[in-house]
Amino acid sequence: MDKHSSTEQQRPNQAAEVQIAGRKIGSAHPAYIIAEAGVNHNGNFDMALKLVEEAHKAGADCVKFQTFNTESCESKYTLKPGYFGGRDRNADKIDFLKALEFDKEQFRDLKQYCDELGITFMSMAADYPSLELLVDIGCPAIKVGSSDTLNFPLFKAIGSSGLPVVYSTGISTLDDVTSGIAYLRDSGVRDICVLQCTSQYPAPVEDINLAVMDVYRREFQLPAGLSDHSEGLHIPIAAVARGASVIEKHMTLSRMLPGVDHIASIEPAELRQMIAWIRDVESAIGDGAKAIRSSEKEHLQSMRKSLFSLRNIRAGEVLTLQNVGAKRPGGGIMPTEIDRLLGRKAAVDIDNDEFITWEMTGE
Repeated sequence: MDKHSSTEQQRPNQAAEVQIAGRKIGSAHPAYIIAEAGVNHNGNFDMALKLVEEAHKAGADCVKFQTFNTESCESKYTLKPGYFGGRDRNADKIDFLKALEFDKEQFRDLKQYCDELGITFMSMAADYPSLELLVDIGCPAIKVGSSDTLNFPLFKAIGSSGLPVVYSTGISTLDDVTSGIAYLRDSGVRDICVLQCTSQYPAPVEDINLAVMDVYRREFQLPAGLSDHSEGLHIPIAAVARGASVIEKHMTLSRMLPGVDHIASIEPAELRQMIAWIRDVESAIGDGAKAIRSSEKEHLQSMRKSLFSLRNIRAGEVLTLQNVGAKRPGGGIMPTEIDRLLGRKAAVDIDNDEFITWEMTGE
């Protein structure tokens, strides 16, 4: 059985459907979980393979890396984001980034390992050479990071690739996102997932703004989700309950490792827990049809109530709310029949705490 079939269901806020490597993404499908390995391999290829393995074990749909050519995406005037804050051991930024680069063969091998395990490989393309590399190795979709929300030159090249795009929108306004999506579409991109994102590491919960996903679904008619940088596991789960079609969450082998993103990432056991809870939430959302569920049916009699005598009632006595009421179990006259019963006279003596039957009223 497909691992998603048990949670396949109609979910709220319908929007267009996208496919990545044959996996359908949209409101009618389970949330697409992206384990963001990013650069948490610290430039160590064996560590990258281990991240793939742990993402697969956790049940993620996809493991995502970051592909960049430092000289192509950073100028001599480049600035360090504030969150680096010594996490880079105060290295020169260019040198720090170059140490995190993988070459084409390494990315090809990473993708091949993903294919062998059965988890989708994806990566962010930060520049032309990186996009070309990813297209050449058969990457099934391109991630546009928040740094490139308005990178129209890159969008032209992405459009030519014909690949789906997962589009993050940190440090952006709605006008920025509207312009970016319009330009991606004009450039030939047909399949887009748009992710609400807050570009801080870790991100304060009061800045997450899950309601933006509702705006994205309404404005763009696209699958919307969350690229989450908050601490803990609860925000992605809340996002799924609100209808997120995609969840992206940074993962690391250990938050104790040196590097800029580890501290805002979750470890393998936490990733497994997050995905398990997300799937539980999806099962709990249901289809909106209110009915007695199969698990409840055994309680229909023991938990429902019937009409009972509240004291001894003599033959000829009028039935009132003082001598008739509802008690457990069910199986007798339902309490909904009280108006039909009141005012009748008892045809026989009725002992206290007995089921009332219609025969007792002469019917």
